[in-house]
Amino acid sequence: MILSKHSSESGTTLIEVMVAACTSAMFLGSLFAMNMTGIKAIRTAREAACASQVLQQRVEAMRIANWHQVTDANWVKNNLLSTNAAGSDVLRNISETITLVPYGSSTTGNTQLLRTDGTASIVNQTALLKEGALKVIWTVSYRGGINSQPVSRQAVAILAQGGVAKW
Repeated sequence: MILSKHSSESGTTLIEVMVAACTSAMFLGSLFAMNMTGIKAIRTAREAACASQVLQQRVEAMRIANWHQVTDANWVKNNLLSTNAAGSDVLRNISETITLVPYGSSTTGNTQLLRTDGTASIVNQTALLKEGALKVIWTVSYRGGINSQPVSRQAVAILAQGGVAKW
């Protein structure tokens, strides 16, 4: 048996190692970028769900109130807008605007209330007690989304004096 004096040497070159390291770094970098995008998308969806919950609670509170309460801006300010709605603590820089517009009437003007930084105020006030129906526009604005940009969500409801069947 004759053994060769030249044994084959195999190994990896520096270039191959660098290509493998760069490929691994690009893979990990893209994996982290996808993870951050996913987290931001989940946060945006959570904020949107919280804003929808706030709107639903506020409109339901209006629906439950009687006609004298709904048409009285001071009652709305002191009873509906005086406290935070459940779920609003997730939303940054939240402000709520409620606009009460006469519906199916020749009356001009509306009642508008604003709640920012935990303080409610009456912006406009129109006598609405003698109206047959009101269009309630409730808007929630906050900073959110991917780049903390302004976001706004809105709910609209029609409330009739005496209920739907009597109008």
